Amino acid sequence: MRVMQGGIALNQVEFKIKNEKIYFKEQLSDDVLNEPIASISGKNYEYALSSYVSPYVAKKFSQLVTGKQEQLHFHTTFETKEGETLVFRISGQRFESEDGAEISGEISDMKQSDEQLTLALKELSDMKYALDQSVILAITNRQGKITHANDHFCDVSGYSRDELIGNTHQLINSGYHSRAFFKNMWRTIGQGNVWKGEIRNRAKDGSLYWVDTTIVPMINEKGEPTQYIAIRFDITDKKENEEKIRHMAYFDYVTGLANRRKFDEYLKRRTEIAGKNKEKFGIMFIDLDGFNYLNDTLGYLIGDQLLIEAARRFKKIVGDRGMIARIGEDEFVIVIDSITDAEEMQVFAASMMADFKDPFFVGGYELNLTGSIGIATYPEAGRDAATITKHAALAMYRVKGSSKNDYRFFDSDMKFSNHRSFQIKNDLRKGLDQDQFYIVYQPKVSPKDDSVTSVEALIRWKHQEFGELSPFEFIPLAEEIGMINEIGDWVIQAVCKQLQSWALEGYHPIPVSVNVSARQFLQANFVETFFSHLDTYQIDPSWIQMEITESLFIDNVKYVQQILEKIKAKGIKIALDDFGTGYSSLAYLRKLDLDILKIDRSLISGINDTSNQKEIAITIIRLGKSLGMEVVAEGVETEEELDILRNHGIDEIQGYYYSKPLGVSDMHPILKTKRLD
Repeated sequence: MRVMQGGIALNQVEFKIKNEKIYFKEQLSDDVLNEPIASISGKNYEYALSSYVSPYVAKKFSQLVTGKQEQLHFHTTFETKEGETLVFRISGQRFESEDGAEISGEISDMKQSDEQLTLALKELSDMKYALDQSVILAITNRQGKITHANDHFCDVSGYSRDELIGNTHQLINSGYHSRAFFKNMWRTIGQGNVWKGEIRNRAKDGSLYWVDTTIVPMINEKGEPTQYIAIRFDITDKKENEEKIRHMAYFDYVTGLANRRKFDEYLKRRTEIAGKNKEKFGIMFIDLDGFNYLNDTLGYLIGDQLLIEAARRFKKIVGDRGMIARIGEDEFVIVIDSITDAEEMQVFAASMMADFKDPFFVGGYELNLTGSIGIATYPEAGRDAATITKHAALAMYRVKGSSKNDYRFFDSDMKFSNHRSFQIKNDLRKGLDQDQFYIVYQPKVSPKDDSVTSVEALIRWKHQEFGELSPFEFIPLAEEIGMINEIGDWVIQAVCKQLQSWALEGYHPIPVSVNVSARQFLQANFVETFFSHLDTYQIDPSWIQMEITESLFIDNVKYVQQILEKIKAKGIKIALDDFGTGYSSLAYLRKLDLDILKIDRSLISGINDTSNQKEIAITIIRLGKSLGMEVVAEGVETEEELDILRNHGIDEIQGYYYSKPLGVSDMHPILKTKRLD
C-alpha cells in the first residue's frame, strides 16, 4: 500500500536533515504524485514536511533541529485526498558530529505495520503449535510457581492445566535428585544464568519419566530475573536404553549378579574406604565342584539353571552384608563389607557348606553339588584389590586340589604351595617344546542351508600327568608367567601349516578363525610375525580370520585401530568374540571397523519365544547387521534356539547342536562337501 500526503507515497520513508535541508532515501520512497523525489530532496525541511506530510510534523522536527530535544516518537493522523484517514508513526534522533548536528527520521504507515503484526502473530501461532507437539513448556514466576503450562506438559505429567497453574514443580518431584541438585539449579537461574540438565519427574499416575531441561531466566532492566521459562524434552526412552546397556556392562545375564567388571570396581572402592577408615572386610572365592561335568553331561540349559539356584542361595546367606559377583563360568566372589575378626567369615563359609548339603532340584533332576571356598581378609591378606582377590583364589585352589567341599583361609605359605597350578606353569615350556599341544576345529554353520562356512581353531593340551587340560585352566596360567605370546604364536603357525597341508592335498580350505589374546596382539612385532607365517606357508588371507575380545581395547583404542587397519588391508576378517559379557560397549563397535560379531553363549543358552533373552539376542543381531557385520551365535544346543536365531537373520551358528570341536582327520569329509553329514 502507498500512502499519499501532499505528494510522497508512503509505506516507510527514511530521511535525514542536515543544515536545515531534508534528504529522502530514494530506494524507500521513489514515487511522487506530481514530481520526482529528487525535486523534494535538498529542500528546506520545514517546507518539505509541511507540504508533503503535515505542518504538525514539521513543527515537531524543528525541536530536533534547534536542539530542544534529542529524540522524538509520536503518532499523527490526517486525511488523504480520497478521504481515507491514515495513522503515521514518526520517529527522529539528533546526532552531533564535527560537521554539525544531523537528524535522522522515519515515517511509517501504521496500516502496513498492522498487517506485519498480523503476519507475525500468525507465525508465532504456528510456532506455538509446533512446540506444543514436541516440547514440554512451563513458565514460572520468580518464586517458582507455575504461571503457564502447555498441552504437552499436561499430557506427559498427567495433570490438568488447572492443577499445574499456581503450583510449583514440587508437584512432579520424584525424589530421585538430592536437595543439593536443586539448590545448584536455583542458584544458577537466580543469578540470571541459563541452567541445563536431566531431571527425573513423577507423573500423576506414579510413573517416572526423564526430561532434558533448559531453564532460561527473563531479566528486567535491573538485571534481575522476573520469571523463568523451562523448556523440556522427554528422554525417557533414551535413559531406559542407557540403563539396559549399563546393566549388560556390569551384570551377569544368567544370574543377575555383578560381573567381573562390577566386582573389580566395587572391591577397589572397598579397599580404599577400609584403608581410610581402618576397617576390616573379607572376601570368599567360591568354585562349584563338579559343575563342568554336570554342564557337559546335562547341557548348558541345566547348567545355567543350576548357577541361578546357587546364586539365590548365596543371596539368602549374605543378605545385605555385602555383594556377590559371578566372575567365571562356575566361580563366584562374595565380599562381606565389614567384619570385626576372621571368625565372622568362618560363620558365612560354614553356612554355605551346610547349604550345599541340600540337593538342587533343577529341570527335573536332583543334583548334589558342593563348593570349594577360599577366604581372605583385609588387611591381613593384602591391601589392594588385586592382591586380596588373588590370595582368596589361592586358598580356594588349595581346597580344590585336596578335599574339595571345604573352606580354607589364605596363609602366606599358599603363594607357592598350590601343586597343580605350579606344575602346570612349570610344564608349559615342556608342553610347547615336546608338541603336547594340538588343535581341534569347531565348525560354524550357515543356518540357511546347513553348510559349513568356517571353523574356529581351539588349542588343547594332553598333559603327561593330568591328561587332557582345558584351555580355561592353562591359558590364564600361561598369561600369568608370560608364555601366552609364545603359545598364541604357536597356534597361528600350526593353523597356517594345517591350511597349507589341506591345500596341498587338494582341498579348498574353509576359513579358520584363531583367537588372539590382548597381550599377544599388543606386541610390537605382532603384525610382522603374523604376516611372516602367512608368507611362509603361502596362506591366502581369505583362509584365516582373527578373533579378539573387548579387553584388548581398554586404554588402547587408537593403537588397536592402527593395527587392525594393517591386518584388514591384507584382506583378513576381524571378529569380536564374547560380545555381551564383561566390558561390552557400543562405543567400540562404532569406532572399530570390525567384520564379525560373535554373541556370547550366555546370551544364547535357553532362549525361547517367551524369554527376555530372546529380545536381547535379536537386538544384538540387528545391531551387528546395522553396522555391516556378520553375526555369529556361540553355544547353540537346541533346535528352538536355532529356529529363533535363524528366523532373525543370524549368519553363522557355532555349538553342539551342529558339532563339537573336531580333530584333523574328522575335518576331511567336511572339507570335501562343506557339510557335516
